[in-house]
Amino acid sequence: MAVDAAGIGAHAHYLGKQLKMMATLPGGEAKTLLVIKDWDFAWQDRYFFRDLVALPKGTRLDVEIHWDNSAENPRNPSNPPARVTWGEESKDEMGSISLMVVPHEESDLATLREDTNLRRNQLARTRLRADPALAKKIAQFLAE
Repeated sequence: MAVDAAGIGAHAHYLGKQLKMMATLPGGEAKTLLVIKDWDFAWQDRYFFRDLVALPKGTRLDVEIHWDNSAENPRNPSNPPARVTWGEESKDEMGSISLMVVPHEESDLATLREDTNLRRNQLARTRLRADPALAKKIAQFLAE
């Protein structure tokens, strides 16, 4: 379905370095929706586009997130650098870019919600199957 992008949210911790989201339209045109080349932890927020960004049905979204766990990263909380895994605390790491959209047709809103929930659940299941340690952390978190 066709949607309009109203804003974008970015999230990473201290090791985050670069965040990028691109939209490739059905005709092949690429639109940059977000590029942050030198991420700062304080920038975790939602940002709204000045004008809505039209994304027709069939648009593909691609996200890249890069981290820097080296001693050369002035924001690295560990000196010397230490092994880092996914986690909720600032010394842990994660990354996400979220696109806020509204459908062109109000009648598509329920479908958009259903599709978004289905895709999020599929991704979560795939990630948990691939990372038993993450699955254990989440189970412990939910048990608390």
